[in-house]
Amino acid sequence: MNKEVSFKESRIVGTTILLLGMGFLMSWIPKGNLLVLMVNLLLAFIAGFLFFYFWKTTKHKSKRYFSLLSFVMVNVMAIQFTIPLLRIYFLTLTFWIGIVMLIIMVTMPYIYARKIAYGIQKPGKSKLGKIYLVYLGLLFPFGGSAYMNSLYTSNTDAIVVALLSFLVALFFLFVSPVFLIKPAEMDKITKE
Repeated sequence: MNKEVSFKESRIVGTTILLLGMGFLMSWIPKGNLLVLMVNLLLAFIAGFLFFYFWKTTKHKSKRYFSLLSFVMVNVMAIQFTIPLLRIYFLTLTFWIGIVMLIIMVTMPYIYARKIAYGIQKPGKSKLGKIYLVYLGLLFPFGGSAYMNSLYTSNTDAIVVALLSFLVALFFLFVSPVFLIKPAEMDKITKE
């Protein structure tokens, strides 16, 4: 049921504050960097403006508004969550494997968005095996090279946090195209 979303219910302020906080935290792993902090905060402010724009244009369609808000939020958090690991392993084998994983996770889920949506709605009947196999095929060399590189560094706590945030970012990128599917089309997908 679509209803009008008031500004108070829009979650614009709260979600923007969440992105500002995450951007601040992620720019201090493994150590503080003012440029990364500025980029993360800029992303959060751009997202805040997008939230307001979406609210102004789609506030009469609550499902569509919240799906667009979620799409932007998840993608900004994915960018913020990938930065620490890429900073730790800059220009190493782990860095390049991570870049390949990001490219695949930015493109492939959009190709299979309907199947991912179906898989999320009905996980027992989905055909996501191919995507999971590609993901697992990239995850093992990535994790192995990250572990090997961590043996030679003294900052292991930052590596664990950065690795976990990177994996969360990959999950966010995998799920984010589902938020672009319009509610009417999502109803058709679930009825298939």
